[in-house]
Amino acid sequence: MKTIKVISNIDGQPIFDKPIQSFFKECEPGSLIQLLTPAEYLGLQQIRWWKGVLLPALSKDTGDSIEYWETTLKLSVMPDEFTPFYVPIGKQVFPVIPSITKLSKTKMNHMIEGAVAKCHELGLLWVTLPDKELAA
Repeated sequence: MKTIKVISNIDGQPIFDKPIQSFFKECEPGSLIQLLTPAEYLGLQQIRWWKGVLLPALSKDTGDSIEYWETTLKLSVMPDEFTPFYVPIGKQVFPVIPSITKLSKTKMNHMIEGAVAKCHELGLLWVTLPDKELAA
């Protein structure tokens, strides 16, 4: 995904962190241009870190599944937000843990901080908070 950040506005016109013409040159049929507010972008980055960095790294390090870690951390850090609901399928009823996408940016930040703290309690001291400097 390619991004161009709006760094300021002058007379109602956005000023970008790089020439927008170079961005348009890369567009091809079927491409999608999406505008995210700062809050939406932050939320997307939080979810990407959770799903794409933290959970896979925990799974790889411990041998437990991504699903195990996601459920464990959700219920350890914010049990009230992730109370299971039950879905009947055929003659059985299955518990379902709500998605992190239901959290506000502030609550997701609390979830991330709590998950790192929980990992440290479990002896996984290599787990750190997201760091923009380490992002690719």
